[in-house]
Amino acid sequence: MIPSRLLFFSLLLSAATIQAQESGTTNLPPDPFGGLAAVEKAPDFTMKVDRTRGSFTLLAKDGTYLPGSHFANWHWQLKLERWGNYYAGLLYDSVRPKLGVQLKIGSAGVLKSYAPRTNQLSNEAPLILGSLYLDKGEHPVMLLTGDQSNVPAFQVKGIHFRPAPESEPLGQSIDGTIHLEAKTATTYAEEMRYEPKPEKDCLGYWKLEEDWAEWVFDVSDPGEFDLTLHYGCGSGSEGSKVAVLLNDKTLEFSVEDTGGFQNWRELPLGKVTLDVKGKNKLAIVPLEKKGAAVMDVRKVVLHPVP
Repeated sequence: MIPSRLLFFSLLLSAATIQAQESGTTNLPPDPFGGLAAVEKAPDFTMKVDRTRGSFTLLAKDGTYLPGSHFANWHWQLKLERWGNYYAGLLYDSVRPKLGVQLKIGSAGVLKSYAPRTNQLSNEAPLILGSLYLDKGEHPVMLLTGDQSNVPAFQVKGIHFRPAPESEPLGQSIDGTIHLEAKTATTYAEEMRYEPKPEKDCLGYWKLEEDWAEWVFDVSDPGEFDLTLHYGCGSGSEGSKVAVLLNDKTLEFSVEDTGGFQNWRELPLGKVTLDVKGKNKLAIVPLEKKGAAVMDVRKVVLHPVP
């Protein structure tokens, strides 16, 4: 026979359980991940682009290795045809927890980091050590490691370089305008580059049809925008066909003579909608080049539509 006090508490607990089930409440602690929602991403370009263009690698087999009991170093001679900002990354295999590395490129500076253990999923991607501005010409390159780096436990495969923007893009302004300046573009290019002279301050040397530029920028207030390109083109080079890719949208236009490559013209490209907060992408991709160069680009501006 169940004692009356135990029976009372049992009935009380059963009633509370039924009430919680009916009301949808529970005495269990809340799920810390239950409120997480999928992060919305801006769609990719519908046109295929080559993000390997302008990248190159100094392979280990082309360098000189000097072992040491405490420090080892690698030496290369880099001959650069195009000035600009580059991300420098270490390609390597390692079973060690971590190893200190330093990369020095001429007088451009020194990049320092720790190289962690690699695995089959990540050892093909370079370990980005940082970015450096490199002038056209020859540069001695030295990689210093905290121990031997040409042995099975830690093996350097090379130094990878890829184009980097000269400056980070500004965020969306308080009035909603988005300014994409030339110096904030990543130039996937072998000739085209950012020209820093005050009278230029543009993407220039656009001599090759395969060269292209991309901006990755943040949107804090999505909506509809008027898209405007600021560009210049000299006589005899007009007529190039160009695509502007904005996420999954594509707009095309023909370059006109503006009276000079640094004689800037504002070209309205129409209204576009940015639906996603956070990272968005815009690219300028030549489709057909006429004359000596495609054009010079000062900036792209997105003005919010009232």
